[in-house]
Amino acid sequence: MEVITAIKKERGKMRVTISESDEILVPLSLFRERPLQEGEPIDVEEYDNWLMVRQYRHALDRAVAFLASRARSRKEIEDKLLRCGYRPCTVEMVIYKLETNDLLDDADFAQQWVEARSARKLGRNRIAQELRRKGISADEAEAALESIDEDDQLAGAISLVEKAMARAKPGEDPRKTAQCITAMLARRGYGWDIAREAISHVMQDMEE
Repeated sequence: MEVITAIKKERGKMRVTISESDEILVPLSLFRERPLQEGEPIDVEEYDNWLMVRQYRHALDRAVAFLASRARSRKEIEDKLLRCGYRPCTVEMVIYKLETNDLLDDADFAQQWVEARSARKLGRNRIAQELRRKGISADEAEAALESIDEDDQLAGAISLVEKAMARAKPGEDPRKTAQCITAMLARRGYGWDIAREAISHVMQDMEE
């Protein structure tokens, strides 16, 4: 029988050190169900087996709750569950369950993400970067990005330029203003061609 030498609470999980060398990660919800204390003896194999049996339902419930607020990518669910201390094999079982029940679909997620981010006046480049960070495959990301309307992108960029122009200081060098606005559009994911066209459009309207 080994002894628990340290217990540390981390985000979503407890890190339990046993005999000052071995460690086990216990999801917080499971730790509350069967708490441990420093200094008490522990049958590591028995406790580990208990965790393996119990954690699938806990992990599935957590994943479903995570999906309740909005669609998520496979990577987001995986990262969330792993951070909470669930075992990789359990996470894979949860992912399989969600996908077979049509609760998790990266292609559908990518399409929803593109629509939502486009509506917030973000450019194609920025949206593409976000999809990559969320683990969407190149093919699925490209398929979703194809739905972006170039006219809508230009309209969004023009709207941003108009707001930026309205905030420009009186007498400021027009070239400096244009550089700052171009940089702002680049941060929001707009390409050079759209940025140039949007700035030109607004400048022409102002001159007229």
